[in-house]
Amino acid sequence: MTTQSERHLKTGGDPRTLADYAALRDEMNKLTHPARPDINWPQAEKLCLSLFEHNGVELQTAAWYTLVRTHLAGLYGMNEGLAILDALLSRQWGNIWPQPVHARMEILSALSRRLQQTMRTLTLTCTDLSQLYQTEEHLNALGDVLQRLELRHASQLDALRTLVHNAAVRLENSDGGQEAGGAVLPASFTAQTEHVRRVYVAQPEPLPDRQVMTAPPPVKPWKPFVAGMATMLVIASSVAWGWQTMHTPDPAQTQLDATLAPLPDELSKAQLQALRQASPSPMAGLSKTQNRLAQLRELKPDWAWRYGDSLVQQALILWPQEAKPLAQQWQQQVNVAALPLPYLTGWHQGMIQLQQLANRLNALDEQRGKYMTVSELKSAVFTMMQAFNSAVPAEEQLRQLADLPENQPWPAAQQSQTEQHLQQLIARYALMKQKTAE
Repeated sequence: MTTQSERHLKTGGDPRTLADYAALRDEMNKLTHPARPDINWPQAEKLCLSLFEHNGVELQTAAWYTLVRTHLAGLYGMNEGLAILDALLSRQWGNIWPQPVHARMEILSALSRRLQQTMRTLTLTCTDLSQLYQTEEHLNALGDVLQRLELRHASQLDALRTLVHNAAVRLENSDGGQEAGGAVLPASFTAQTEHVRRVYVAQPEPLPDRQVMTAPPPVKPWKPFVAGMATMLVIASSVAWGWQTMHTPDPAQTQLDATLAPLPDELSKAQLQALRQASPSPMAGLSKTQNRLAQLRELKPDWAWRYGDSLVQQALILWPQEAKPLAQQWQQQVNVAALPLPYLTGWHQGMIQLQQLANRLNALDEQRGKYMTVSELKSAVFTMMQAFNSAVPAEEQLRQLADLPENQPWPAAQQSQTEQHLQQLIARYALMKQKTAE
């Protein structure tokens, strides 16, 4: 394990704006590229470690790191990555990125498929049994965490655990010195495997101790055993305490991350079928759905824009200089999306012109003579004005609000009527769009 990977790691946020993440994503996308270009695995490892160092650990980079280390160091590297995933899911499930559950399951299921493919290319020997046992333990721990969350089936990690278990059983039943399989490994993997084994050279050293102890009579062998166990307990306690301390989320950072968490996406049909097979609790699910529907009904029509303004103001307070370009860009987007000012006066000008026509027609009544056609025209104009007044367009309501004195609160009734009208327009548009989609 390299020096960088031994450093303490923290929980990270959304990495999609970072250059290292973009480079890592491009590298890993080669896995699905039709031309099947070669992946620079050492470079991918450096990018993962850089993201861990500067952004912290989040689920996507941790999954990629697990796959990268598996390609570079075999089972040893896989265990490194699975240990990080185990700690991340068991201790930081509520805080990790990405927030949508279906996105997390897509990451884990994709990792499971890739690791299964890589496992089938490995040449395993009996010396790998300890690593296989450790891999199975990590996968069992991950399965227990996901089982408590009712997501075990959706993660598809059980298929990988079965593959690892069967590989261990085959090695247990095989001849001790024979290798299982005959895949040819790339040179980079072989070199990395040698590096991993050098880390574990110290493990066989107890053999000379047993040879030395056979000469003199055994003298209370339980004392060094007890001392060793006590030392192990102290070390394990220290490591556990250190991990807990390093991974205790900062309340302020947690609050900031909550405001910047991505909005949830809809589940696809395949994801819904997978969750249905997992049999989630209907009582809890329907209750949460009802609460979310109630929240959605309370949202104002301009909620998205007001939320964006609050995020921009938040950024300006936290990073005054760095956030200025972001604030300018957001304001430009709002101006482009807003209804142009000339459109606000269109209905109003039409009403003025119509009123002028009515005034001219009324003036004709003062002239002597028979003007039956004018009377009929007056009746038609009156009917038109009644129709206009019975359904005031939203543009006119906004114009009336714009004509009110600035720096003064709007009348509550007028503001409520305008918001209600906008909500009705949006709801009608949604219904029309839904019928079109059907």
